[in-house]
Amino acid sequence: MGCDTGATPAGTLASQAVLDELTTLVHQRLTDSPFWTAFRAGELSMDELRSVFSQYYLWRNAFHRWFGVCIVKSPAFGTPAPTDFILRELAEHIEEEVSGDHHGMCLRFMAAIGVPDVSAIEPLPATLDYGEHFPRRYLTAEETGERALAALAARELVAPERNRMTIDALTGRYGITAGLEFFELHEELEYEHFCGLWNAVVQAAPAEVDGLLAAARDEIVRHVVFWDDVADACRARSGAVPAGV
Repeated sequence: MGCDTGATPAGTLASQAVLDELTTLVHQRLTDSPFWTAFRAGELSMDELRSVFSQYYLWRNAFHRWFGVCIVKSPAFGTPAPTDFILRELAEHIEEEVSGDHHGMCLRFMAAIGVPDVSAIEPLPATLDYGEHFPRRYLTAEETGERALAALAARELVAPERNRMTIDALTGRYGITAGLEFFELHEELEYEHFCGLWNAVVQAAPAEVDGLLAAARDEIVRHVVFWDDVADACRARSGAVPAGV
């Protein structure tokens, strides 16, 4: 993978083995996902794709709130924790989001797949639940800011392979070539974001491995399950027959 985390002895959060494990988990979960399998095979209708990506659009509009959770849970200045480094990494992502007009890119993608009026999209319970699970879990006293950071970093790590799958499926199976700048940009950018956040985790809690890795693994799984849950809910709402049946 190659995040620059300095010295990386085996058994630490920054070791190549740990980073490789998380990348492998991303690949396995996406490969095993019913939604991503059907999408990549071109088995979904455009109506199904519009419905699923509409829910993704709604969730992503509130994604910045997860960064806010990590800010709330960040350590105070004047403590041994690398607070300045942690806040800098979180703020850098938000700045890129706003200055790079990522929402505008997302709107252009939605228009390209036939959803010009995003104001008419209504959130499904699965979308609301996924959006709220992060603050619901990590704003509790039982969870630490370091685990929230690890979970957020892991969510970012799903994006490169997920976005490459999206681009390949849309261009190769559905003939959609416009409006993909959002996914092209985030295929590389999200890996950089992962590295920055993961470096913050490593600096903040270098001795805690099991709990931080568990948070990272859980968030990877949750993100892929979100797509499957939304696809199932969209299908149930429309009365469509599952792909491949």
